Amino acid sequence: MATQKGIIPLVGTIGGINFYFRKGKAVARRAGGGFNGKAIKSKPSMVRVRENNSEFGDCSKVKKAFRIALTPFLSRYKEGTLHGRMMQLFQGIKDCDTSSVRGSRKIGVGITTVAGFALFKKFQFTPKCDVSVVVPMNGIYDAVACVYVLS
Repeated sequence: MATQKGIIPLVGTIGGINFYFRKGKAVARRAGGGFNGKAIKSKPSMVRVRENNSEFGDCSKVKKAFRIALTPFLSRYKEGTLHGRMMQLFQGIKDCDTSSVRGSRKIGVGITTVAGFALFKKFQFTPKCDVSVVVPMNGIYDAVACVYVLS
């Protein structure tokens, strides 16, 4: 990857070269290559990508539902990194599902493990707000019904 030098840093594609910023530095690389939809859907070498996409999509759906459910609690917190950190949390909880095969691991199974629940319990929504303040920890998670019941 080449770095750009000059007075005006470029952004975009010119003559088959992509110009963009990476980690605050102007860089350039040859355009093309990478993934395309047809290859992802059909190539045997893309099985891992399909597995990752499936699990990532599931984590994204759970994160969205969780965020919407907690909107009354989180509306006064302005945190620019919350989305990414919540995705990281749910990906970690999903990784605790060791009973399912790769590509079909679920957050609902992962959170029933000691490690998965510990990840959830120690998550901080903002530097001053941890999950135990927002969500009562005396509840019971029913993995079959996918319901968290407060006692």
